[in-house]
Amino acid sequence: MKSAIYLTLTGLMVVSSPAIAQVADTPEIAQKIRDMGTTLSREVVGGTHEIYAPLYPAMPIAGVELVADQAYGEADRNLLDIYKPADAGGTAPIVIFAHGGGFVRGDKAEVANLGPWFARNGVVFLAMNYRLAPEAKWPSGPEDMAAAIRWVRDNAELHGGDPQKIIVAGNSAGSAHAADYAFREDMQVEDDGVIGAILISPPTANLTDHEIDPERDAQYYDTAAGSLEDMSYIRQLDGRALPVMVAVGELDIPLAQDQAGQLIDALYARDGHLPTTSVVPGHNHISIIAHIGTEDTSLGTDMLEFIRYAALFPTQ
Repeated sequence: MKSAIYLTLTGLMVVSSPAIAQVADTPEIAQKIRDMGTTLSREVVGGTHEIYAPLYPAMPIAGVELVADQAYGEADRNLLDIYKPADAGGTAPIVIFAHGGGFVRGDKAEVANLGPWFARNGVVFLAMNYRLAPEAKWPSGPEDMAAAIRWVRDNAELHGGDPQKIIVAGNSAGSAHAADYAFREDMQVEDDGVIGAILISPPTANLTDHEIDPERDAQYYDTAAGSLEDMSYIRQLDGRALPVMVAVGELDIPLAQDQAGQLIDALYARDGHLPTTSVVPGHNHISIIAHIGTEDTSLGTDMLEFIRYAALFPTQ
């Protein structure tokens, strides 16, 4: 067992507690991910999922209850899965999580590894599907997030969490939906109970400084609905100043790293201090989410600390 070491005013103190497991503790996996580089391709997506899929514990898991496919809106894709601690007791914080997929694909099943892990750590985790482009255009994402929040408020007995302790979250394209909801006051539900946002590998904070992908991002950010500047949430930070966590992988795609950097700078200018920031060693655009639920807790523990701290000192 490794021990954590702390330097105090009275000298060196060694605390016998397990160190956080990182990707470096599994060198074969670390090497495979590093060999993939920072690009995003079908081979990288498939190869990363192939590495991690055998490492997840299978449901049912002791202490975790799954309530699947709950309709939170009128669209066929307005479904969410609930992973809740057996003893949630109406006081547990709630994470509403939107998956990635370039706005045109993806499914809540792709983040099913997160649910049991957070539930085992005292958090109600809701994995949501949302409407996809090209049929659904901006701002359908934050509209679906708002609908999920209304559902949470109206179904406390079913999910078992505290509707006044909600974290909106997502990875890649899903992070845009969480961010648009968190930053745009005109899209928010009154008295929504949202106390923070977790934005992982954000690709679209600023849509004006790069050519957006015509096969993915541009299918959602239709300029018929507004200018790219207006749809860039980095320009919408003047409203409610919720706590924000921004996370990227060391081997994340360059666009996500750049957009995260711009967002961190903008939040620093807004708040006078950095947002909670996590650059996850050894992980790429896919593994930054895929490793959660395995023995590697590189990002999961940082997310959990942010959630617990936001719930301890809620700002609404």
